[in-house]
Amino acid sequence: MTTLRVILVALVIALGTVLLGWWAVPVVAAAYGVVARRSRFPGLIAAAGAALAWGGYLGVAALGGAPVRSFSPSLAASMQLPAWAPFMATLAFPALLAAPAAYLGARVMGRYLPPS
Repeated sequence: MTTLRVILVALVIALGTVLLGWWAVPVVAAAYGVVARRSRFPGLIAAAGAALAWGGYLGVAALGGAPVRSFSPSLAASMQLPAWAPFMATLAFPALLAAPAAYLGARVMGRYLPPS
């Protein structure tokens, strides 16, 4: 059931990102937190879904012929970082937006169950 929730959140975040831009990530995650306020880990599920959605964008872009593999090392070299850093930043950014938004969405409704 958790895997299905992650995939569903990823699809909604991907659609929201296409339609509204990056700021759709915390909006969708907060809405998920409100809807799934009785689940145990709304922040973790939203973060995993957001990272999966943006990772899917990277995969689709790479398969579509975008120079993802050649651009990342160039970008990383200009910032004096390892070549994998832009990939990780692309996955961490939506996850770090989604996790607290989903937690706050669940918390606003007063039904968040802390991990035991």
